[in-house]
Amino acid sequence: MSFSLRLTADLTLALASRAIDTKRRLSPVLHLSPETNFESTPDSFIPKSRQIGSERSPSISLGPRLRSPIIWIAGSEPLEHPGVARLANTLAASGRYVFLETSGAALKPRLHEFQPSSHFYFAVLFNGDSSSLGQHSSLRDSFRVGLEAIRMARLAGFFTCAHVVLQSETTSRELAELHREICKLDVDGFLITPAARSPELAKETGRLRRRLLGRRWSLLSSLLDAGASPAPSRASRDPARLTVPDSRPDNLGEGAEA
Repeated sequence: MSFSLRLTADLTLALASRAIDTKRRLSPVLHLSPETNFESTPDSFIPKSRQIGSERSPSISLGPRLRSPIIWIAGSEPLEHPGVARLANTLAASGRYVFLETSGAALKPRLHEFQPSSHFYFAVLFNGDSSSLGQHSSLRDSFRVGLEAIRMARLAGFFTCAHVVLQSETTSRELAELHREICKLDVDGFLITPAARSPELAKETGRLRRRLLGRRWSLLSSLLDAGASPAPSRASRDPARLTVPDSRPDNLGEGAEA
């Protein structure tokens, strides 16, 4: 799997800046919802007067937080929001790395609205529980949808990564099987985060990251994990209802690589 040198450099610089400037606590990963619009300030990319989709979106001032090198767009299925493609394309064109998290179910009719870029990834969400795979490794519908979304995006020239959410009942064998099936599609990246904050699940997540992921994708996984809600429920991690607040990572996690 690939992790670009530019992304590595930008992420390393952001982590170093955060370590130096402890007062501002600038996060390397900024979480946005697809409804976000920005006021017209020097650090903004979308003028306040710009309309997103058919309705004007609420404007907020993010100021220096937009210096985060990675923008993670999630929330209730982003592809259901009419202005998300314009938001993603604009942010990617600004030089930020944009990851748009989606279950993939609504990708086909929206794919033409996005612009392939070395700064843009479709992050396809998989719930890594035992229901993702049926008996004898037959793929269930939600898993097939995710795989098909990756295939479509890659054929259209987009970068892709898989985001697997580890559930408490997931076995190592099941997740390894999920990883193997997804990697057959030659995805550009792979992320693993826990569905809830518990010592046992955190320990298992770290072990699986070390076993299955490269150091840089493991680092990015840990940064996403650090920005997740404390103890989210399984239902809250459902792709149709997923919400992610602003991240405030406290450490680099395992597998950090400069």
